[in-house]
Amino acid sequence: MSPPLEWMCGQQRLWMEGPDLLCMELHGTFDAAGAEAYLRLVFELGDRHGTFALLADMRDLQSIPPHARSRLSRVDRTYPYRAVALHGASFTLGIVATMVVKAGRTLAPSAFPFELAFFQTEAQARAFLAPFRDRPPQGRRE
Repeated sequence: MSPPLEWMCGQQRLWMEGPDLLCMELHGTFDAAGAEAYLRLVFELGDRHGTFALLADMRDLQSIPPHARSRLSRVDRTYPYRAVALHGASFTLGIVATMVVKAGRTLAPSAFPFELAFFQTEAQARAFLAPFRDRPPQGRRE
């Protein structure tokens, strides 16, 4: 068995579980440099593997500064997500994450085609993502 694919984007840790689930642990401040590294990684994975689900653990996230929020909502490409499930977010950061996606859908509606949902626990988030997994990848570029 090959070792899991794992990356660091600033303080944020990401790894693949199988071919269709990107997991992310958010820590401290998700700053602009981390957001840029994250976007490069996500779009590269989409180019290689097609679409996938995102499971994000926000329990240890403290903030997303305005510049990072702006960068995450202003993308030139379609996010390669089938669905996004966030768990453990504080009330404030849940609102911030929702506003990033809403702003993005206003600025570039076709770039944000995924379903977004918030949960208290990882188990709830994984259950939400289950129907979006194990289907043939879409958008894969050969």
